[in-house]
Parts: sequence; structure tokens; C-alpha cells
Amino acid sequence: MTASIRRPWFGLSATLLGCLAVLAAVLPLWVLPVLQPPEPLDKVIVSTAEKVKARIAAQAKGVAYQEPARHTDWYRVLAAAAATFGALAIVLAAVSAVAREPRRFAVVAAALGVGALLFQLSVAVATALIVCLLILAVLWALGITLPF
Repeated sequence: MTASIRRPWFGLSATLLGCLAVLAAVLPLWVLPVLQPPEPLDKVIVSTAEKVKARIAAQAKGVAYQEPARHTDWYRVLAAAAATFGALAIVLAAVSAVAREPRRFAVVAAALGVGALLFQLSVAVATALIVCLLILAVLWALGITLPF
């Protein structure tokens, strides 16, 4: 009689989702700018001015403004995918632990999921800190001092 070998399906799928979450979190920073470089600032300003002009013209005519078709923002898509895959990896890691699958799968999957979520948050926090520093630099250059 042979003993049946149980495969750790929850742990394996959680680890796979955790790997996908890390890839989706890292991809927008290093690979996406190479494949889809951002538009130059002058083009962004001109297109924004054209949109404002079209909106004002439509309002003056009393016609509803029709926004132009938007292109897919891969940065947002990948950020949402990283958060979703990371959360799913954490949930499946918990299910794997409850199902008494080998512990290493649950631990690795949870670490990957948490790492992807923390990476997303760290990029947002770093951006917010840079914006705050720029505001403080402008205020300091204008001679405005803050009470702290």
C-alpha cells in the first residue's frame, strides 16, 4: 500500500501569487519607463491646455464636453495588480497554514505578499517626502519660516 502524497496546492499557489505581486510592484519603476517612456513636459502642458480650451468652448456653446479616449495607464494597472496579488498571497498563505501544509510555503508566500505591499507603500511615502521637502525649500527660498 502506498501512502498518498498531498501536494501543498495552497502554499504553491500563494507563493506563485507572491512572486507575481513582487514583479508587478517592481516592474513600473525599472522596466516600464524603458518600454513606455513618459511624455515630455512640454507635450503634457500643451495637451492639458488644449483640453481646458475645448472644455471652456463646450461650456460656452452649452454643449456637454466629450473627453478624449484615454490610454491605458500601465503604472496604475500594475500597482493595482501588485496590491491584489500581494493580498491574495497573504490570504492563501494563511489558508495553507490552516490546512497544515509545509510551513515554508506559507512563510515564503506571506513574505512575498507583504514585501510587495510594503514596496508599493514605500514608493508612495518616498514621493510624499520629496514633495514635502520641495515645498519646504520653496518656502525657505521665499523667506517664510515655519514655527517648528
